[in-house]
Amino acid sequence: MVMDQRNIREILDAVFARQDMDDVCRRHDVGGIIRILGKFGITQGQIASLTGIAQGRISEYKTGKRIPSAKSTFEAFADGLGMPAHLRHHLGLSPASDGNGAIGTHVVSGEFQIATDTFDLQLLAEQVGKQGDALKRRELLSMIARLGATSTLAQNEVWERLSYALAKPNAIDEAIVREMEARSAGFHRLEELMSASSIYKGLALHLKEVGTILNGTANDPKNELRRRLIVVAAESSVLAGWIASDMGSPTTARNFYGTAERAAKEAEDPSIISCVYAYRSYIPSAKGSHGRARALLASALEVLPPSASPGTMSWLAARHAEESAALGDKETAIHSWARAEEAFSISDPEEDRVWTRFLDQDRFDSFRIATYSRMGRLTEAEEIAHSVIARLPQVERKRAAIILADIATAHLVQGSIDAAAKLARDGLAAVRETEYAMWLPRFEMLAESLRRWQTQPMVRAFLEDLTMTKRQFASSQH
Repeated sequence: MVMDQRNIREILDAVFARQDMDDVCRRHDVGGIIRILGKFGITQGQIASLTGIAQGRISEYKTGKRIPSAKSTFEAFADGLGMPAHLRHHLGLSPASDGNGAIGTHVVSGEFQIATDTFDLQLLAEQVGKQGDALKRRELLSMIARLGATSTLAQNEVWERLSYALAKPNAIDEAIVREMEARSAGFHRLEELMSASSIYKGLALHLKEVGTILNGTANDPKNELRRRLIVVAAESSVLAGWIASDMGSPTTARNFYGTAERAAKEAEDPSIISCVYAYRSYIPSAKGSHGRARALLASALEVLPPSASPGTMSWLAARHAEESAALGDKETAIHSWARAEEAFSISDPEEDRVWTRFLDQDRFDSFRIATYSRMGRLTEAEEIAHSVIARLPQVERKRAAIILADIATAHLVQGSIDAAAKLARDGLAAVRETEYAMWLPRFEMLAESLRRWQTQPMVRAFLEDLTMTKRQFASSQH
Protein backbone atom coordinates (compact mmCIF):
# COMPACT_ATOMS: atom_id res chain seq x y z
CA MET A 1 0.00 0.00 0.00
CA VAL A 2 1.40 3.41 -1.02
CA MET A 3 1.39 5.99 1.75
CA ASP A 4 0.37 9.56 1.09
CA GLN A 5 2.24 12.58 2.40
CA ARG A 6 0.07 12.84 5.51
CA ASN A 7 0.75 9.22 6.52
CA ILE A 8 4.46 9.69 5.98
CA ARG A 9 4.46 12.87 8.04
CA GLU A 10 2.65 11.17 10.92
CA ILE A 11 5.14 8.30 10.95
CA LEU A 12 8.11 10.65 10.80
CA ASP A 13 6.78 12.73 13.69
CA ALA A 14 6.26 9.61 15.79
CA VAL A 15 9.68 8.15 15.00
CA PHE A 16 11.45 11.44 15.68
CA ALA A 17 10.12 11.34 19.25
CA ARG A 18 11.80 7.97 19.94
CA GLN A 19 14.90 7.61 22.11
CA ASP A 20 16.74 5.40 19.59
CA MET A 21 16.36 8.14 16.94
CA ASP A 22 17.75 10.64 19.45
CA ASP A 23 20.72 8.33 20.03
CA VAL A 24 21.64 7.81 16.36
CA CYS A 25 21.40 11.55 15.66
CA ARG A 26 23.78 12.23 18.54
CA ARG A 27 26.22 9.80 16.91
CA HIS A 28 25.70 11.44 13.49
CA ASP A 29 24.73 7.94 12.30
CA VAL A 30 22.82 8.50 9.04
CA GLY A 31 22.71 4.76 8.41
CA GLY A 32 20.98 4.33 11.78
CA ILE A 33 18.40 6.95 10.84
CA ILE A 34 17.59 5.07 7.64
CA ARG A 35 17.35 1.70 9.41
CA ILE A 36 14.99 3.03 12.09
CA LEU A 37 12.76 4.69 9.50
CA GLY A 38 12.71 1.43 7.54
CA LYS A 39 11.38 -0.45 10.57
CA PHE A 40 8.37 1.84 10.57
CA GLY A 41 7.60 1.54 6.86
CA ILE A 42 9.49 4.49 5.39
CA THR A 43 11.23 3.06 2.31
CA GLN A 44 14.61 4.02 0.90
CA GLY A 45 12.81 5.33 -2.18
CA GLN A 46 10.68 7.64 -0.06
CA ILE A 47 13.74 8.85 1.83
CA ALA A 48 15.50 9.51 -1.49
CA SER A 49 12.49 11.47 -2.74
CA LEU A 50 12.29 13.57 0.43
CA THR A 51 16.00 14.28 0.77
CA GLY A 52 17.01 14.56 -2.89
CA ILE A 53 19.79 11.99 -2.36
CA ALA A 54 20.00 9.12 -4.87
CA GLN A 55 18.49 5.85 -3.67
CA GLY A 56 21.72 4.01 -4.40
CA ARG A 57 23.56 6.34 -2.02
CA ILE A 58 20.82 5.87 0.61
CA SER A 59 21.40 2.11 0.36
CA GLU A 60 25.14 2.56 0.87
CA TYR A 61 24.50 4.72 3.96
CA LYS A 62 22.16 2.07 5.37
CA THR A 63 24.64 -0.78 4.96
CA GLY A 64 27.61 1.27 6.17
CA LYS A 65 29.41 0.95 2.84
CA ARG A 66 29.59 4.73 2.84
CA ILE A 67 29.61 6.89 5.99
CA PRO A 68 28.69 10.53 5.38
CA SER A 69 30.35 13.34 7.26
CA ALA A 70 29.54 16.42 5.18
CA LYS A 71 27.25 18.96 6.76
CA SER A 72 25.33 19.24 3.48
CA THR A 73 24.29 15.59 3.79
CA PHE A 74 23.00 16.08 7.33
CA GLU A 75 21.15 19.20 6.15
CA ALA A 76 19.54 17.28 3.29
CA PHE A 77 18.24 14.67 5.74
CA ALA A 78 17.12 17.17 8.37
CA ASP A 79 15.43 19.52 5.88
CA GLY A 80 13.94 16.85 3.64
CA LEU A 81 12.57 14.76 6.51
CA GLY A 82 11.44 17.81 8.49
CA MET A 83 13.40 16.91 11.62
CA PRO A 84 12.53 18.78 14.83
CA ALA A 85 14.94 21.27 16.37
CA HIS A 86 16.41 18.92 19.00
CA LEU A 87 17.45 16.33 16.38
CA ARG A 88 18.87 19.05 14.15
CA HIS A 89 20.90 20.21 17.14
CA HIS A 90 22.25 16.67 17.69
CA LEU A 91 23.36 16.66 14.04
CA GLY A 92 25.19 19.96 14.52
CA LEU A 93 22.67 22.02 12.55
CA SER A 94 20.78 25.20 13.30
CA PRO A 95 17.09 24.88 14.28
CA ALA A 96 15.73 25.91 10.87
CA SER A 97 12.47 23.99 11.09
CA ASP A 98 9.21 25.67 12.01
CA GLY A 99 8.33 22.77 14.27
CA ASN A 100 5.69 21.31 11.98
CA GLY A 101 7.97 19.55 9.57
CA ALA A 102 7.76 22.42 7.09
CA ILE A 103 10.87 24.32 6.17
CA GLY A 104 10.68 28.08 6.54
CA THR A 105 13.99 29.09 4.99
CA HIS A 106 14.52 30.60 1.54
CA VAL A 107 16.87 29.86 -1.32
CA VAL A 108 18.32 33.09 -2.58
CA SER A 109 20.21 33.68 -5.83
CA GLY A 110 20.47 37.35 -6.72
CA GLU A 111 16.86 38.38 -7.18
CA PHE A 112 15.67 34.77 -7.04
CA GLN A 113 13.83 34.04 -3.80
CA ILE A 114 11.17 31.37 -3.23
CA ALA A 115 9.98 29.86 0.05
CA THR A 116 11.13 26.26 -0.02
CA ASP A 117 7.90 25.01 1.53
CA THR A 118 6.11 25.91 -1.71
CA PHE A 119 8.15 23.60 -3.94
CA ASP A 120 6.75 20.80 -5.94
CA LEU A 121 8.54 19.33 -8.91
CA GLN A 122 6.77 21.37 -11.56
CA LEU A 123 7.29 24.68 -9.80
CA LEU A 124 10.94 23.77 -9.33
CA ALA A 125 11.27 23.03 -13.05
CA GLU A 126 9.67 26.37 -13.93
CA GLN A 127 12.03 28.34 -11.73
CA VAL A 128 15.09 26.43 -12.98
CA GLY A 129 14.02 27.07 -16.56
CA LYS A 130 13.57 30.79 -15.94
CA GLN A 131 16.92 31.24 -14.20
CA GLY A 132 19.17 29.34 -16.61
CA ASP A 133 22.85 29.94 -15.85
CA ALA A 134 21.95 32.52 -13.20
CA LEU A 135 21.06 29.60 -10.94
CA LYS A 136 24.28 27.98 -9.71
CA ARG A 137 24.56 24.25 -9.15
CA ARG A 138 24.85 24.49 -5.35
CA GLU A 139 21.64 26.48 -5.15
CA LEU A 140 19.91 24.10 -7.54
CA LEU A 141 20.97 21.11 -5.45
CA SER A 142 19.72 22.83 -2.31
CA MET A 143 16.35 23.28 -3.98
CA ILE A 144 16.27 19.64 -5.07
CA ALA A 145 17.22 18.48 -1.57
CA ARG A 146 14.15 20.18 -0.16
CA LEU A 147 11.83 18.83 -2.82
CA GLY A 148 8.96 16.89 -1.30
CA ALA A 149 9.58 18.21 2.22
CA THR A 150 5.94 19.25 2.32
CA SER A 151 2.89 18.49 0.21
CA THR A 152 1.68 22.07 -0.07
CA LEU A 153 1.68 23.53 -3.58
CA ALA A 154 2.34 27.18 -4.23
CA GLN A 155 -0.90 29.12 -4.47
CA ASN A 156 0.54 31.91 -6.56
CA GLU A 157 -0.16 33.70 -9.79
CA VAL A 158 1.49 31.01 -11.90
CA TRP A 159 -0.79 28.25 -10.66
CA GLU A 160 -3.86 30.47 -10.89
CA ARG A 161 -3.07 31.17 -14.55
CA LEU A 162 -2.47 27.47 -15.22
CA SER A 163 -5.76 26.45 -13.58
CA TYR A 164 -7.60 29.02 -15.65
CA ALA A 165 -5.90 27.86 -18.85
CA LEU A 166 -6.80 24.24 -18.10
CA ALA A 167 -10.41 25.19 -17.48
CA LYS A 168 -10.62 27.50 -20.51
CA PRO A 169 -7.82 26.52 -22.94
CA ASN A 170 -9.04 28.95 -25.60
CA ALA A 171 -8.06 31.76 -23.24
CA ILE A 172 -4.31 31.01 -23.24
CA ASP A 173 -2.03 34.02 -23.21
CA GLU A 174 1.65 34.90 -23.47
CA ALA A 175 2.20 34.46 -19.73
CA ILE A 176 0.99 30.86 -19.53
CA VAL A 177 2.94 29.87 -22.66
CA ARG A 178 6.11 31.32 -21.14
CA GLU A 179 5.51 29.35 -17.95
CA MET A 180 5.15 26.12 -19.94
CA GLU A 181 8.30 26.89 -21.93
CA ALA A 182 10.24 27.59 -18.74
CA ARG A 183 8.97 24.39 -17.15
CA SER A 184 10.06 22.32 -20.17
CA ALA A 185 13.54 23.89 -20.10
CA GLY A 186 13.74 23.27 -16.35
CA PHE A 187 12.92 19.58 -16.67
CA HIS A 188 15.69 19.19 -19.27
CA ARG A 189 18.17 20.68 -16.83
CA LEU A 190 16.92 18.68 -13.84
CA GLU A 191 17.45 15.46 -15.81
CA GLU A 192 21.22 16.01 -15.53
CA LEU A 193 21.11 15.92 -11.73
CA MET A 194 18.13 13.80 -10.71
CA SER A 195 17.32 10.16 -11.31
CA ALA A 196 14.79 9.28 -14.01
CA SER A 197 12.23 7.89 -11.57
CA SER A 198 12.30 11.03 -9.41
CA ILE A 199 11.23 13.41 -12.19
CA TYR A 200 9.10 11.16 -14.42
CA LYS A 201 5.80 11.72 -12.60
CA GLY A 202 6.12 15.50 -12.64
CA LEU A 203 7.10 15.51 -16.31
CA ALA A 204 4.16 13.25 -17.24
CA LEU A 205 1.74 15.56 -15.43
CA HIS A 206 3.28 18.55 -17.21
CA LEU A 207 2.68 16.85 -20.57
CA LYS A 208 -0.91 16.06 -19.60
CA GLU A 209 -1.56 19.70 -18.74
CA VAL A 210 0.00 20.96 -21.97
CA GLY A 211 -2.10 18.44 -23.90
CA THR A 212 -5.29 19.56 -22.17
CA ILE A 213 -4.61 23.16 -23.10
CA LEU A 214 -3.81 22.27 -26.71
CA ASN A 215 -6.90 20.10 -27.10
CA GLY A 216 -9.07 23.04 -26.15
CA THR A 217 -7.62 25.41 -28.73
CA ALA A 218 -8.57 25.70 -32.38
CA ASN A 219 -6.14 24.22 -34.91
CA ASP A 220 -5.09 27.54 -36.40
CA PRO A 221 -1.68 27.63 -38.19
CA LYS A 222 -1.59 31.40 -37.65
CA ASN A 223 -1.90 31.08 -33.87
CA GLU A 224 1.71 31.55 -32.74
CA LEU A 225 0.93 30.86 -29.07
CA ARG A 226 -0.54 27.49 -29.99
CA ARG A 227 2.48 26.67 -32.17
CA ARG A 228 4.80 27.45 -29.25
CA LEU A 229 2.80 25.15 -26.99
CA ILE A 230 3.10 22.38 -29.59
CA VAL A 231 6.88 22.87 -29.49
CA VAL A 232 6.75 22.61 -25.67
CA ALA A 233 4.80 19.35 -26.02
CA ALA A 234 7.37 18.00 -28.49
CA GLU A 235 10.40 19.02 -26.41
CA SER A 236 8.87 17.58 -23.26
CA SER A 237 7.87 14.35 -25.03
CA VAL A 238 11.44 13.90 -26.26
CA LEU A 239 12.69 14.11 -22.68
CA ALA A 240 9.94 11.79 -21.44
CA GLY A 241 11.02 9.24 -24.05
CA TRP A 242 14.62 9.47 -22.92
CA ILE A 243 13.60 9.06 -19.27
CA ALA A 244 11.32 6.11 -20.07
CA SER A 245 14.27 4.42 -21.79
CA ASP A 246 16.40 5.03 -18.72
CA MET A 247 13.67 3.43 -16.60
CA GLY A 248 13.68 0.34 -18.80
CA SER A 249 10.38 0.90 -20.59
CA PRO A 250 11.11 0.87 -24.34
CA THR A 251 7.44 0.71 -25.36
CA THR A 252 6.63 3.85 -23.38
CA ALA A 253 9.74 5.51 -24.82
CA ARG A 254 8.64 4.74 -28.38
CA ASN A 255 5.20 6.22 -27.69
CA PHE A 256 6.70 9.45 -26.36
CA TYR A 257 9.15 9.70 -29.25
CA GLY A 258 6.29 9.16 -31.70
CA THR A 259 4.33 11.96 -30.03
CA ALA A 260 7.36 14.23 -30.26
CA GLU A 261 7.80 13.55 -33.98
CA ARG A 262 4.12 14.21 -34.74
CA ALA A 263 4.18 17.46 -32.76
CA ALA A 264 7.44 18.52 -34.44
CA LYS A 265 5.89 18.01 -37.87
CA GLU A 266 2.80 20.01 -36.91
CA ALA A 267 4.98 22.83 -35.59
CA GLU A 268 7.29 22.55 -38.61
CA ASP A 269 10.30 22.13 -36.32
CA PRO A 270 12.59 19.37 -37.73
CA SER A 271 15.29 20.04 -35.13
CA ILE A 272 13.13 18.18 -32.62
CA ILE A 273 13.05 15.12 -34.90
CA SER A 274 16.87 15.26 -34.99
CA CYS A 275 16.86 15.20 -31.20
CA VAL A 276 14.56 12.15 -31.20
CA TYR A 277 16.95 10.23 -33.46
CA ALA A 278 19.92 11.24 -31.31
CA TYR A 279 18.30 10.06 -28.09
CA ARG A 280 17.25 6.81 -29.73
CA SER A 281 20.86 6.18 -30.85
CA TYR A 282 22.00 5.63 -27.27
CA ILE A 283 20.00 2.42 -26.85
CA PRO A 284 21.72 0.34 -29.58
CA SER A 285 25.05 1.98 -28.71
CA ALA A 286 24.89 0.82 -25.10
CA LYS A 287 24.24 -2.71 -26.38
CA GLY A 288 27.16 -2.64 -28.82
CA SER A 289 25.09 -2.11 -32.00
CA HIS A 290 27.21 0.77 -33.24
CA GLY A 291 26.09 0.42 -36.86
CA ARG A 292 22.45 0.96 -35.90
CA ALA A 293 23.41 3.85 -33.64
CA ARG A 294 25.40 5.55 -36.41
CA ALA A 295 22.54 5.11 -38.89
CA LEU A 296 20.18 6.92 -36.52
CA LEU A 297 22.70 9.73 -36.08
CA ALA A 298 23.18 10.02 -39.83
CA SER A 299 19.40 10.43 -40.17
CA ALA A 300 19.47 13.06 -37.43
CA LEU A 301 22.18 15.04 -39.22
CA GLU A 302 20.27 14.81 -42.48
CA VAL A 303 17.05 16.12 -40.92
CA LEU A 304 18.69 18.98 -38.98
CA PRO A 305 18.42 22.26 -40.93
CA PRO A 306 21.81 23.96 -41.62
CA SER A 307 22.72 26.51 -38.93
CA ALA A 308 19.40 25.90 -37.12
CA SER A 309 21.05 24.81 -33.88
CA PRO A 310 24.85 24.78 -33.49
CA GLY A 311 24.49 23.00 -30.15
CA THR A 312 22.48 20.18 -31.71
CA MET A 313 24.91 19.97 -34.63
CA SER A 314 27.94 19.67 -32.32
CA TRP A 315 26.19 16.99 -30.25
CA LEU A 316 25.10 14.94 -33.27
CA ALA A 317 28.45 15.18 -35.02
CA ALA A 318 30.33 14.25 -31.84
CA ARG A 319 28.09 11.22 -31.35
CA HIS A 320 28.56 10.27 -35.02
CA ALA A 321 32.33 10.51 -34.52
CA GLU A 322 32.38 8.19 -31.51
CA GLU A 323 30.13 5.61 -33.17
CA SER A 324 32.27 5.72 -36.34
CA ALA A 325 35.37 5.20 -34.21
CA ALA A 326 33.69 2.22 -32.51
CA LEU A 327 33.12 0.73 -35.97
CA GLY A 328 36.80 1.19 -36.85
CA ASP A 329 36.01 3.89 -39.42
CA LYS A 330 38.72 6.34 -38.39
CA GLU A 331 38.46 8.53 -41.48
CA THR A 332 34.76 9.23 -40.92
CA ALA A 333 35.37 9.67 -37.19
CA ILE A 334 37.99 12.36 -37.83
CA HIS A 335 35.74 14.13 -40.34
CA SER A 336 32.74 14.07 -37.98
CA TRP A 337 34.83 15.24 -35.05
CA ALA A 338 36.08 18.25 -37.02
CA ARG A 339 32.46 19.06 -37.83
CA ALA A 340 31.56 18.76 -34.14
CA GLU A 341 34.37 21.08 -33.05
CA GLU A 342 33.42 23.71 -35.61
CA ALA A 343 29.79 23.73 -34.44
CA PHE A 344 30.75 23.68 -30.75
CA SER A 345 33.00 26.71 -31.18
CA ILE A 346 29.99 28.87 -32.11
CA SER A 347 27.36 27.21 -29.91
CA ASP A 348 25.78 28.76 -26.85
CA PRO A 349 23.72 26.12 -25.01
CA GLU A 350 21.77 28.67 -22.99
CA GLU A 351 20.66 30.44 -26.17
CA ASP A 352 20.09 27.21 -28.12
CA ARG A 353 17.46 24.47 -27.81
CA VAL A 354 16.48 23.13 -24.38
CA TRP A 355 18.06 19.73 -25.02
CA THR A 356 21.49 21.31 -25.66
CA ARG A 357 21.78 22.71 -22.11
CA PHE A 358 23.84 19.69 -21.07
CA LEU A 359 26.54 20.29 -23.69
CA ASP A 360 29.18 22.25 -21.79
CA GLN A 361 32.94 21.81 -22.16
CA ASP A 362 33.05 18.79 -19.82
CA ARG A 363 30.37 16.90 -21.72
CA PHE A 364 31.91 17.78 -25.07
CA ASP A 365 35.27 16.53 -23.84
CA SER A 366 33.62 13.24 -22.82
CA PHE A 367 32.68 12.70 -26.48
CA ARG A 368 36.30 13.44 -27.40
CA ILE A 369 37.44 10.84 -24.87
CA ALA A 370 35.15 8.17 -26.34
CA THR A 371 36.22 8.97 -29.89
CA TYR A 372 39.96 9.06 -29.16
CA SER A 373 39.93 5.88 -27.06
CA ARG A 374 38.06 3.94 -29.75
CA MET A 375 40.53 5.17 -32.36
CA GLY A 376 43.40 3.80 -30.29
CA ARG A 377 44.62 7.20 -29.08
CA LEU A 378 44.45 5.96 -25.51
CA THR A 379 47.12 8.21 -23.99
CA GLU A 380 45.38 11.38 -25.23
CA ALA A 381 42.00 10.04 -24.14
CA GLU A 382 43.24 9.25 -20.63
CA GLU A 383 44.82 12.68 -20.20
CA ILE A 384 41.54 14.35 -21.12
CA ALA A 385 39.57 11.93 -18.93
CA HIS A 386 41.67 12.59 -15.82
CA SER A 387 41.30 16.33 -16.39
CA VAL A 388 37.52 16.14 -16.84
CA ILE A 389 36.87 13.84 -13.88
CA ALA A 390 39.09 15.98 -11.64
CA ARG A 391 37.02 19.09 -12.35
CA LEU A 392 33.68 17.29 -12.50
CA PRO A 393 31.40 18.19 -9.57
CA GLN A 394 30.26 15.28 -7.41
CA VAL A 395 26.69 15.88 -8.57
CA GLU A 396 27.57 15.06 -12.18
CA ARG A 397 28.21 11.41 -11.57
CA LYS A 398 26.17 10.43 -14.63
CA ARG A 399 28.89 11.92 -16.79
CA ALA A 400 31.58 10.16 -14.77
CA ALA A 401 29.86 6.82 -15.41
CA ILE A 402 29.92 7.38 -19.17
CA ILE A 403 33.55 8.54 -19.22
CA LEU A 404 34.78 5.69 -17.02
CA ALA A 405 32.99 3.10 -19.16
CA ASP A 406 34.65 4.45 -22.30
CA ILE A 407 38.13 4.46 -20.80
CA ALA A 408 37.63 0.99 -19.31
CA THR A 409 36.67 -0.31 -22.76
CA ALA A 410 39.76 1.27 -24.28
CA HIS A 411 42.01 -0.36 -21.65
CA LEU A 412 40.37 -3.71 -22.31
CA VAL A 413 41.11 -3.39 -26.03
CA GLN A 414 44.74 -2.60 -25.16
CA GLY A 415 44.94 -5.65 -22.89
CA SER A 416 45.21 -3.75 -19.60
CA ILE A 417 42.84 -6.04 -17.70
CA ASP A 418 43.39 -4.79 -14.15
CA ALA A 419 43.05 -1.12 -15.17
CA ALA A 420 39.91 -1.92 -17.18
CA ALA A 421 38.31 -3.70 -14.24
CA LYS A 422 39.16 -0.92 -11.79
CA LEU A 423 37.76 1.80 -14.06
CA ALA A 424 34.67 -0.30 -14.77
CA ARG A 425 34.10 -0.76 -11.05
CA ASP A 426 34.37 2.99 -10.45
CA GLY A 427 31.96 3.66 -13.29
CA LEU A 428 29.51 1.11 -11.94
CA ALA A 429 29.54 2.87 -8.57
CA ALA A 430 28.50 6.05 -10.36
CA VAL A 431 25.69 4.13 -12.09
CA ARG A 432 24.36 2.99 -8.71
CA GLU A 433 24.60 6.42 -7.15
CA THR A 434 22.69 8.10 -9.97
CA GLU A 435 20.34 5.16 -10.74
CA TYR A 436 21.48 5.56 -14.36
CA ALA A 437 20.07 2.21 -15.50
CA MET A 438 20.35 3.07 -19.19
CA TRP A 439 24.13 2.66 -19.04
CA LEU A 440 24.04 -0.72 -17.28
CA PRO A 441 24.22 -2.75 -20.55
CA ARG A 442 27.60 -1.16 -21.31
CA PHE A 443 28.97 -2.53 -18.04
CA GLU A 444 27.36 -5.91 -18.68
CA MET A 445 29.26 -6.03 -21.99
CA LEU A 446 32.47 -5.19 -20.16
CA ALA A 447 31.73 -7.98 -17.70
CA GLU A 448 31.32 -10.53 -20.48
CA SER A 449 34.69 -9.53 -21.93
CA LEU A 450 36.39 -9.61 -18.53
CA ARG A 451 34.87 -12.86 -17.30
CA ARG A 452 37.74 -14.99 -18.63
CA TRP A 453 40.01 -13.23 -16.09
CA GLN A 454 37.57 -13.61 -13.18
CA THR A 455 40.25 -15.15 -10.98
CA GLN A 456 42.01 -11.79 -10.83
CA PRO A 457 40.94 -9.90 -7.65
CA MET A 458 39.94 -6.65 -9.38
CA VAL A 459 37.92 -8.43 -12.06
CA ARG A 460 36.20 -10.58 -9.45
CA ALA A 461 35.34 -7.46 -7.42
CA PHE A 462 33.85 -5.78 -10.50
CA LEU A 463 31.73 -8.84 -11.32
CA GLU A 464 30.44 -8.97 -7.74
CA ASP A 465 29.59 -5.26 -7.86
CA LEU A 466 27.72 -5.79 -11.12
CA THR A 467 25.61 -8.57 -9.57
CA MET A 468 24.80 -6.30 -6.63
CA THR A 469 23.93 -3.41 -8.94
CA LYS A 470 21.59 -5.49 -11.08
CA ARG A 471 19.88 -6.76 -7.93
CA GLN A 472 19.47 -3.16 -6.70
CA PHE A 473 17.84 -2.03 -9.94
CA ALA A 474 15.62 -5.11 -10.05
CA SER A 475 14.34 -4.50 -6.50
CA SER A 476 13.70 -0.81 -7.19
CA GLN A 477 11.35 -1.74 -10.07
CA HIS A 478 9.02 -3.75 -7.80
